Amino acid sequence: MKRWLCRARLKYHARRHGARLDLRGEVEFTSLTFGLQEGASWQLGKGVVMGKEGVLSLGEHAYCSVGEQSKVGQRWLIKLLNSQAGASIYVGQRCRIEDDVKLTTFGEGKLKIADDCFVGWGCILSAQEEVNIGEGTAIAEYVSIRDHNHKLGSGAVHLSPMQIKPVSIGKYVWIGAKVTIVAGVTIGDYAVIGANAVVTKDVPAGARVVGIPARPIG
Repeated sequence: MKRWLCRARLKYHARRHGARLDLRGEVEFTSLTFGLQEGASWQLGKGVVMGKEGVLSLGEHAYCSVGEQSKVGQRWLIKLLNSQAGASIYVGQRCRIEDDVKLTTFGEGKLKIADDCFVGWGCILSAQEEVNIGEGTAIAEYVSIRDHNHKLGSGAVHLSPMQIKPVSIGKYVWIGAKVTIVAGVTIGDYAVIGANAVVTKDVPAGARVVGIPARPIG
């Protein structure tokens, strides 16, 4: 399908469902799957390029913004599920998001990626309350960052209630490949997280940590 026709289809869908679009950037509409509910808002700044085969799902009153000159790879997924007022995903200016990255929120969750960040292939960033990524931070491939985890108890694990604590990652942090950052963690500016680490506790500014669980070195 031609790009202009896909854009027209998206705008028609938005008007029909009471959503708002401000698309000053470009989307490769090939195989784009989208759902926009009433009050949802999607903004793309000038110079934004979003790759093909994306999935966009904005629930009621959800807000998604991608800042100027940011680039998003192929097979991206942006979902704001069961959204409530204040739910948002924000990607700053001049960010680079590689292929197969998943950005999700639930309920009132807020996910913010500040300016000049890099997010590698296959990463999952998910918020039920709040996840903040500071300016200039680099996240290597297949990293998982979540502010929630299941509470153990009787019955099926996937149906159990969630334990939710915000995650905050500072400026100019370097997060290696296949790192897992769990709920409630704060990572200070200029910290370095070694590949494959599991971060379960706060990391001070400038620290270098490795291992499972992550611990300081040097």
